[in-house]
Amino acid sequence: MTSTTSQSNKIQRRGKPEVSIVDEPAIVSPQAGAVAEADIAEVDVAQVDVAEAAVPEVAAVETEALVVQSRRQSRRGGVAPFIHPEGRLGLRWKQREKIKALRRDGFVALRPAREKRIHRILPRTVIGISTMLLMLGVGAAFAGAAFYAYYDSRLADNEQAVARFVDGFDQQFSDATGAIDRLRTETITDIQAEMAPFGDYVTEANAVIGLPTAVGSSVWLLETLDEDGQLAVGAAFAVIGHEGGTALLTSYSLVEASAVNPSPGIDLVKDSRRIPAQLWSWDVENDVALLVVDEVIPPLVIAGDADQVNAVGTRLFAMSGVGGSGASASPGVLIDHSSVGLQHTAPVGTLFRGGPLVTS
Repeated sequence: MTSTTSQSNKIQRRGKPEVSIVDEPAIVSPQAGAVAEADIAEVDVAQVDVAEAAVPEVAAVETEALVVQSRRQSRRGGVAPFIHPEGRLGLRWKQREKIKALRRDGFVALRPAREKRIHRILPRTVIGISTMLLMLGVGAAFAGAAFYAYYDSRLADNEQAVARFVDGFDQQFSDATGAIDRLRTETITDIQAEMAPFGDYVTEANAVIGLPTAVGSSVWLLETLDEDGQLAVGAAFAVIGHEGGTALLTSYSLVEASAVNPSPGIDLVKDSRRIPAQLWSWDVENDVALLVVDEVIPPLVIAGDADQVNAVGTRLFAMSGVGGSGASASPGVLIDHSSVGLQHTAPVGTLFRGGPLVTS
């Protein structure tokens, strides 16, 4: 075997400084002319390979592709060349060149101490990665347990608050209902007290409208003649039945002329009806006379002395036998009761003479 010495070549690229390339010695076997040509091609490829190591990484990749292609072509006609392994200096030089290229492209290389620190923190073995994943799982489990404990605590607090509200709701509802009832009662009482002055007027209005219809059939207009032969009118009302007919009460002064013979007639008038009546009895001191008729007339209930005494101060109405509903009412107040009679404030006229006093 013979050896060929390397040659020094200079390669000048645009924008790059001149780089000297020293060809490494190559060992070739004694072969024919074809082998020598292959050796020469191998030397040329080695020179190009060394020159491209100083340029950017893209040019180095293209050169390595050409080297691989040239080696494949050389293997077709001869023996593959021997390549010496690179030493530590060559590896460090290539690493520095790569770092410089990365910095030119904008990347920041980590310091060796920092790389070691990262390798210490982040495991690179299967056991280390498994251990890291296990620890992450344990940490996630503890975090989940902590979150669940917090959630369960808040849920328990809310449930206790709801339980306290539910337990006290019935009592609160009862208290609120009682307060509303008391307030309603007080409000009604206040309204009634404020409306009391208007109640008398309402009562009077209702009585003036309703009483004539209620008692109109029992109160009649009385017509007769006085001692001078003049027409005398008043009222009479039924108090009790008498021998198939009815007994009516009126004022004696109204029928005084009929107490002697010959006497004028007495008539009870209601609208177009006219009923003859006879003087049955009388009391001059109390000014009361009792008349009887053959027809049935519904009587009124006479109040007793106790009821009359209790009625002092209440509203009452003087009734006459004339009105659109068969009677008319005049409101007043009963102010006294005595053995002489009743004293009241109801205004009365000739038509009310001998008529009843009726409470509402």
